[in-house]
Amino acid sequence: MTKRLLSMHLEGSISKRRGIEQGFTLLEVLVAMAIFGVAVITLLGVFSNGLNLTRLTNEHTQAIILAQSKLAGFNAGLEHDTIGKQGRFDWEIETSIIDHRSERLEKITLTISRDGNQKIQLVSLK
Repeated sequence: MTKRLLSMHLEGSISKRRGIEQGFTLLEVLVAMAIFGVAVITLLGVFSNGLNLTRLTNEHTQAIILAQSKLAGFNAGLEHDTIGKQGRFDWEIETSIIDHRSERLEKITLTISRDGNQKIQLVSLK
């Protein structure tokens, strides 16, 4: 019976130790939270860059559509102004004559700029 009591006592203390060892230490929790924090910050940076690129692409597309519209209007004789502003975009049309193989061609250059620093140019020959 003494052996049985001793074995029950040893089993009880072993199971108590297992219960204590099954949890996480404070250091392990802090390291896991730090890793999670770094991952979240990295993902936020990626999403931020994606949104910024989407905005820039949208503005670029708007500028190209405006340029095509103004150039088509000028070629059709519907647009008579050579400089103007539409929304955040400034535009300017320049024309010059080019002699090419005994033909006179009109070179039409349309420049679109936003805030004076980003430029898109379309060139057409007529």
